[in-house]
Amino acid sequence: CLILCFWQTFKCYDLEKGPPTDVELSREDALKLYRQMVEVRRLEVVSGNMYKAKQIRGFCHLYIGQEAVAVGMCASLRKKDSVITAYRAHAWTYLMGVTAHGMIGELVGVRSGCSRGKGGSMHTYADNFYGGNGIVGAQVPLGAGVALAHSYKCDGGVCVTCYGDGAANQGQVFEAYNIAKLKCLPCIFVCENNHYGMGTHISRSAALTDFYMRGQYIPGLWVDGNQVLAVRSATQFAIEHAVNSGPIVLEMNTYRYEGHSMSDPGLAYRSRKEVQEVRKKRDPIESFRRQIISLCLTDEEELKAIDMAVRKEIAAVAKKVVADREVGLDELPADIYSKNVEPAIRGVSGFNLKHKKISEVCFGKPKPTPASEIKNVPIGDAALLAAQQEALKKNEAKKAQEAKAKGQEQAKAKKPKSDDGDDDDDVPPAAPGAPPAAGAAPPA
Repeated sequence: CLILCFWQTFKCYDLEKGPPTDVELSREDALKLYRQMVEVRRLEVVSGNMYKAKQIRGFCHLYIGQEAVAVGMCASLRKKDSVITAYRAHAWTYLMGVTAHGMIGELVGVRSGCSRGKGGSMHTYADNFYGGNGIVGAQVPLGAGVALAHSYKCDGGVCVTCYGDGAANQGQVFEAYNIAKLKCLPCIFVCENNHYGMGTHISRSAALTDFYMRGQYIPGLWVDGNQVLAVRSATQFAIEHAVNSGPIVLEMNTYRYEGHSMSDPGLAYRSRKEVQEVRKKRDPIESFRRQIISLCLTDEEELKAIDMAVRKEIAAVAKKVVADREVGLDELPADIYSKNVEPAIRGVSGFNLKHKKISEVCFGKPKPTPASEIKNVPIGDAALLAAQQEALKKNEAKKAQEAKAKGQEQAKAKKPKSDDGDDDDDVPPAAPGAPPAAGAAPPA
């Protein structure tokens, strides 16, 4: 291991001390961090190319230039920690456990996607990863809620809640600050400051551009978000603070090279020179590349080999994804919460019932997908529940038939008998003063 010293990578607000300015770095960790950043970038480059080729449609927000934030933070997270982010979610999704195939497949809209091709760019999920959220700032109070769950369960976990500099001006962010501080929630609020909210520079939209100070009563930390080791160190510090002292605000100072989305060329509100200057001086991958070579942890040839290997892997995945089966129209309304819980069925909630209403309205009665056609795709308990419900219906019909037959037998056995042998005990006596029944003897 080598020990590195940081310079001007942290600024503290309402903290007695910040993260350590010297960190250990092994050769193994260096190569792992480098490869992950290269994988994220290549994943995004290929996604952008596929979008331009019209193989990906809809919204698509690329993370190129911000790789050090997601990679550095995920390097410090534990299995019990959670993450929630905004619509620029591809990198986080991949690093939280979704394969490259699952991520690209979701963008393309095929059944092998991590949300079965129905979530798209902004609605991706994994274990302990709660999206991917399309509404600006909406994920921040949700992140506070996930932190509340960690606190309630006393599991020692924290929730990393990411948002951009544009969302930092949203009211729900400050509401989440308030409840997190009030309840001392283990929440790490992370403002990924790439300096532009769509096409608006932070100087034109924020009265206070020091976003790490925005929490007021919550301590804050400014971090050079293009230095992966600084991000990793800051995250370790923030986790310890969140577990022991409550919420903290991190501002990751970074930069995006591409436009806000694929419809934005990214040069109408900033100059090409500005983008090239950041690429030259602050690119997270190139700066880390130079750093680990200068420390003799690796050499140029080894890093080039990693670059080529990643390039081939992602290209092969993209080729395979395009050949995957698309989601059928009859499958689109599946897994959507569309009706209330049926209380007659025990152990079933509105989130695992087999839903039919939307499909019946739009496409007629849906045809369930045979299990034999589904390969390597998690389908939950939908098929099992459908089988259970069908068995329940058959059982109820059988019981009703048996009850009907039994009732008929009982009625036949209790049929009243007359003087010629039939029993008339079940015939009620005549009321006083009533005329005698037909055929009855007159009273004496």
